[in-house]
Parts: sequence; C-alpha cells; structure tokens
Amino acid sequence: MSFNIPKLDDLLGGVSDGRIVLIEGVGDIGFRLALMFLRDAVKKGFDVFAIIPTRMKRDLEKSMEIKIITPNGEITFHELFTISLAVKKLDERIGVIEILHSLLVVHSPEKVYQLYQDICEIIRQKNGILIATLDKKLVNEKVLAMFELESDYVIEISEIVEGLTIKRGIRVKKSPVNPPSDFYELHFNGDIVIGDKIV
Repeated sequence: MSFNIPKLDDLLGGVSDGRIVLIEGVGDIGFRLALMFLRDAVKKGFDVFAIIPTRMKRDLEKSMEIKIITPNGEITFHELFTISLAVKKLDERIGVIEILHSLLVVHSPEKVYQLYQDICEIIRQKNGILIATLDKKLVNEKVLAMFELESDYVIEISEIVEGLTIKRGIRVKKSPVNPPSDFYELHFNGDIVIGDKIV
C-alpha cells in the first residue's frame, strides 16, 4: 500500500498490512495526505473507512465511496469505548482516524492514548492499515511521543517561516524499514508534491 507520492513512498519503504501510520501535521494537511492513501487503496479495490468530525462528512462523501463514521451516530466523543467498538465491528480494515485532536479537547491525553492503543490493536488483529492524524500545534511533545510510540510509521509535516514566506517541510520520523529522513519541501499544486531536501 502507498500514498502514491513517489518520494514519500520511497522514504517510508512501503506500508505493509498490520501497520499504523501517524501523521503529525499542521491544520488539515495531514488529513489531505491520509486521503491520498485511501484513494490509492480504493483504486486497488479495497473497502476503506474514515472516522471524522461531522463537518467533514459531506465533502468526503463527494470525493470517494467510503464507509464514514461520525460522532452522534454509532460513536460519541464522550464515551470512548463506542469508538473502539465501532472499529471492531467494521468489515473494512483500511482507514483513517481524524478525531484524535477533538478527543484531546474532551479527555485527558492518557485516556485518548489508551483508546488509540485499543484501536491499533484491533487494526493489527485484522491485518489492516490505519492512518491517524494529529495536529501537532494542539499537543505538547510528551503527548506526541506517546502516540509515536504506538505507531509503526510517523510522518512529520512542519511549517518553516523564512522572512515573509512559509515553507512546508515533510519527513519520515519513524519507519520499521528505513532510518529517519531529512525534511523535504512539500508543495500543493492540485496534487501533493515533494521537492528538494531542505538544508
């Protein structure tokens, strides 16, 4: 499985079944990257799922055929066990979770991390793949480190300010097959493109 972004796929070394990918992003960039992975999975004939905030549902439904789970349906942000139970019931085994930062507003980091561990265990038992996103501006280093520990791959996206311009960088912080990478330029021109190494 891949993100279908050549340089990123090389740096990751490929994502095999039974693996968890954490994308530490800024704003919605991590989710946009996760959607690239899901689109590739759908093209390859896999059924996929997304656990997202309700506000994102309509746009996602327009972009691909996917099993969407939102709060106030079968899950609720206040009762965390409903989320892991929903993942356990899914037939789909490849998906994205875009609710961790919302949960961290309601619950302690330890409780959300416990939920993350439970979901990761379910996905590994299904021999599936999970892409989880976390806005690193909303959490501290200790919380990030907890989630990184449970993940097989960690992709980090940063914004580097140079004068009046903002340069986006991306790197693979953790991979079971490759060493951590340097930061590379990240561009959006309709597609997501990885450019030269940032020095």
